Amino acid sequence: MEESLQLRQMLARLRQASGLSQAAIAEKIQASGSASRISRLESGDLKLSADEAQSIARAIGTPEAIEYADYLGQHWVILDRPGFEHPNRAALWEAEAALQRLKALEDDPDLKNVLLKQVHFCRDALIRTAKFLRNSEHPIALIGSPGVGKTTLICALANLKEDSNSEQDLEHQMVLQTGGGRTTICEVHVRYGNEYAITVDPCTDEEMRQFVTEFCDHIIKLTSENPSEANEAAGLSAEIDRALRNMTSLTIKRSKGPDGKPRRDDPAKELASKFSNREDLQAQVFASLELPRRRRTSVSCPRDANATGLHWLSRVFADINYGHHAEFALPRRIEVILPDRILGEEQLAIRLIDTRGVDEPKAPRRDLQAYLDDEMAIIVFCSSFKDSPDAAMLDVIERAVHGGLRDAISERSVFVVLPQGGEESKVRDSLGDLANTTEDGRLIKEEQIMGTFARLGLPDLLVEFTDVMVPADCEKLRAALLKLVFDLRQQAEEQIDSLVSTGDHLIANRENEEVRAAFEAVGHSVEVWAGQNGTIPDGVPHVEKTLLADMAGLRYASSLRASVNRRGDWYNFDYWHGLGFGSRCEAVARIEKQIAELKAILKHLNDDDNLSDAHGFLQQLTAEVDSGVKDFYEDVQAVGEAAFGDQLRGDDQYWHRCRNRWGAGQGYKMDIRQWTNDWFSEERRADRRRFIESELQRRWAIVVSDILSKVAASSPDVAQPKLAQ
Repeated sequence: MEESLQLRQMLARLRQASGLSQAAIAEKIQASGSASRISRLESGDLKLSADEAQSIARAIGTPEAIEYADYLGQHWVILDRPGFEHPNRAALWEAEAALQRLKALEDDPDLKNVLLKQVHFCRDALIRTAKFLRNSEHPIALIGSPGVGKTTLICALANLKEDSNSEQDLEHQMVLQTGGGRTTICEVHVRYGNEYAITVDPCTDEEMRQFVTEFCDHIIKLTSENPSEANEAAGLSAEIDRALRNMTSLTIKRSKGPDGKPRRDDPAKELASKFSNREDLQAQVFASLELPRRRRTSVSCPRDANATGLHWLSRVFADINYGHHAEFALPRRIEVILPDRILGEEQLAIRLIDTRGVDEPKAPRRDLQAYLDDEMAIIVFCSSFKDSPDAAMLDVIERAVHGGLRDAISERSVFVVLPQGGEESKVRDSLGDLANTTEDGRLIKEEQIMGTFARLGLPDLLVEFTDVMVPADCEKLRAALLKLVFDLRQQAEEQIDSLVSTGDHLIANRENEEVRAAFEAVGHSVEVWAGQNGTIPDGVPHVEKTLLADMAGLRYASSLRASVNRRGDWYNFDYWHGLGFGSRCEAVARIEKQIAELKAILKHLNDDDNLSDAHGFLQQLTAEVDSGVKDFYEDVQAVGEAAFGDQLRGDDQYWHRCRNRWGAGQGYKMDIRQWTNDWFSEERRADRRRFIESELQRRWAIVVSDILSKVAASSPDVAQPKLAQ
């Protein structure tokens, strides 16, 4: 929105809220043309300057208007000016003002070098923290097994419920289709907008061709002499299979035969019998998709619709999700847009995300890792009551911990247990007695859950119980999710306060020798650590170990087959993400001791009363170390993904062999795993391992060097880390 329009709209709102007329405002500021000029300024007929807007705001005179006038008078030169209604505007202005003061100090030619480093540190940390706080978007990602109730929970949280004659008719109340699992075809986002609408990120034509190929292979298996092999076989999820059949009019028809027994007629098998050649069958199915007609990517509820917005949304979402809508291709992601604020939060852009079900807990999933790494995201691990904490979620959580995300899991996630039908009363305590009440059953289950998490080093992980049929439970979870979001933002505000105090302390004591000595002592201690830890302990990276273990842990051979068919690029088993994550896990294990030593040093210095002048700086330095290490892990992951890319992705012989193995009997997963291990064991891969090792060392040296850059000038007798060439 252009600045002049924002000014006009805000002033009009402030004036109307004050109850003052345009004439009264004109009189207060002695505007020529009286009320007509104010009217023309508000309408845009006359150009409105920031100075004139400031005068009008002061004339309105309400506390909010005075605050707006002050806001217009602020001079932002380093950070981007946030909107007036930004929830953290005051903290961002505090950061901007501090940055301006630090800039003046930095430009002082007489500033000692030892303090100049601290100035640069405060500046960089303020900018980074302000960038986090400036962002008002927070995704809330729900992760869970298929059928656990993620979609139902999202509907309950976002009030996506239609009236039903039966309070127990849960599935018919929910706007988004729910069921026993395998219902939602792709990741679904729910966000706020100005209307009821749906947008779709569609699959590409090439992706559609691959789905058709796998669908046809499955149908051919069904019509073969050994149709039982097709059970191992499909390679397609039930959701994709269902949608493809609907899009191609190959839906299975169920009826009763003359003998009264269920009958199942599959037109896809009939088509395969007519076109026995594999390529011919693929051509027939692909053509019947009519993709040129399926190019639509968005649809909005008509203003003159007879149905309610929620009813319209339910119908259109179902049509797209099931492949019934003639204008939409298969979706990779569906975005549901609502005219009501998500979780009732007015100032932040909350987005609820229904991730694809975790049916392969051991599989490398890039989509889940992205949310786990996103510092703005809240993670909701969903589990059924009976099996809580279920094995799939434990695998996901353990994987995150091995990837260096233990603190992130503790700070911005919640484990949600979803009881149904009074399950709580069927729980027995350690003495074997049944729970007396729902609350007792939840307490017993919570103790069991927390015991498991304590063994994972997550004793403080938040646990919530939410029965979606109980409004109080849903409201409690909404409040818990918003609190996690607000806590993240509060931590950032507190970090800005601390950094501002540290910066102002530097400014006030620029000539103080005791302050200079305190920072020199901190710098010397950190430099000694850096001299001893400039490199990672030597090793030979075997980043494929994680990938091989993931292959062995797969539940379904078809998941691996789908990845092989796409040369490793499959959401439910991503070769490249697996290799990258293997690099990351190795880095976490190899630097764990060094990071622990550095944090122990910083804590010891922060506990030293003689260094009180540097305590604020030390607290921020610890936070910056955490941030730098997180970036290091993500960089190493990117290196691991790319290191073998050209060799493995381009090895036609490997992929051809793996593709041809499908349908050749038992042992598919183990054969692919063995061939993959053989591939990585070849001598010619040694240069790629050396490359990964050199990048680990080089990037670690950058981390150490960056830490050093934040403290005092190096002592002449301390060795500096050398960057790998």
